[in-house]
Amino acid sequence: MNNKDNAIFKLKKAINELNKVLAGNNINVLAISSHQQIGEFIKVFEITLQKILSDSIPPKNERTLGIAHLIADQWPFDLELGSIIIDAEQAYKEI
Repeated sequence: MNNKDNAIFKLKKAINELNKVLAGNNINVLAISSHQQIGEFIKVFEITLQKILSDSIPPKNERTLGIAHLIADQWPFDLELGSIIIDAEQAYKEI
């Protein structure tokens, strides 16, 4: 799998997992993040995914979404969703 395909896969996975949080009212995640914040993460990842799919990828120095920093600073280390989100952003940066 090339870097672009890897990023697409990981972004879709993150979007799917974030949507599950909202659909299932995941207490573990919603105890540290609001519905609104999760919704914003989804929007950012969906826009990022569309940029990749339409070959409108910005230069590497403009690919920091900021979500990974927020997750690393504010979420517990043992929350699997945090790792999924950080992996998705990293995969995007590595295209």
